[in-house]
Amino acid sequence: MSKFEKYLALWVALCMAFGLLLSQTIPGIGETINSWQFQGISIPIGICLFLMMYPELLNLQISEIKKIKNNRKPILLTLVSNWIIAPIVAAVLASIFLKEYEQLVVAIILLGSSPCTAMVLVWGKLANGNQEQNVV
Repeated sequence: MSKFEKYLALWVALCMAFGLLLSQTIPGIGETINSWQFQGISIPIGICLFLMMYPELLNLQISEIKKIKNNRKPILLTLVSNWIIAPIVAAVLASIFLKEYEQLVVAIILLGSSPCTAMVLVWGKLANGNQEQNVV
């Protein structure tokens, strides 16, 4: 593992601390950054997602992506787990812990049914997974 991967939790914690420090020392920075949008899409978040996914996408082999259609079991398992099991688990947990907050229950169900592509790629890379399969 590289130093970056080895200390990933530390980097995340440092970035969170830096963000909190920045928000406390520069009044209105959160609102300013939030205002940088194009048709309701956050430009800073888009740039950060691109920077997070780009290195992982550089190593993709198109020939390997074409081979995935011959082995459909992992893709079907992913579809079932992401779009059937995850929303059901999210709904059950949300209804147990948040039953008084109907809007939060809906939000948790939606969040549970939408895996983030960028994180799938990053965690797949860290686990030495099949990146072509992760993209599909």
